[in-house]
Amino acid sequence: MLNRIFIALLVSVMLLFSSCGKEYFFSATTELPQQIWTYKNTPEFSVTIENTDAVYNLLLDITHRTDFPYQNIYLKFHATDPAGVQTVTIIPLNFANKAGVWYGDCDSEWCQLEGFLQKNLKLSTKGTYLFKLEQFMRIDDLSGIKAVGIKLEQQPS
Repeated sequence: MLNRIFIALLVSVMLLFSSCGKEYFFSATTELPQQIWTYKNTPEFSVTIENTDAVYNLLLDITHRTDFPYQNIYLKFHATDPAGVQTVTIIPLNFANKAGVWYGDCDSEWCQLEGFLQKNLKLSTKGTYLFKLEQFMRIDDLSGIKAVGIKLEQQPS
């Protein structure tokens, strides 16, 4: 009897931990060659939206080295709606606080940072949206960036 209770408890805990983590409406990441983000390398992500009543959070996902030489970077975020209308936003992204402590989830070599590009986003037109991420630093070869991506999180209704 005690074995059955223990097994049931163990299975319940395993199911609980295996279901943890966020689920995203859309999630895609682009690995950068040789961990260098150049001006020419502008990852693109296509997202098809059918539900115009939903509200989303648009997140940036970036992986960088723990010895990355900058505390922050600047990005140009390009968004094109299904009608072809494009908006470009310059976004500063802090990797560390003023004391040099990295934000995000870090191990000995890499940090994965997730941050909001836009909260409470309402996409009013059905169709395919194109999002592009462009590094906007003063140097062409931004070394130490392993991957960049976006995630679209649908808020509960």
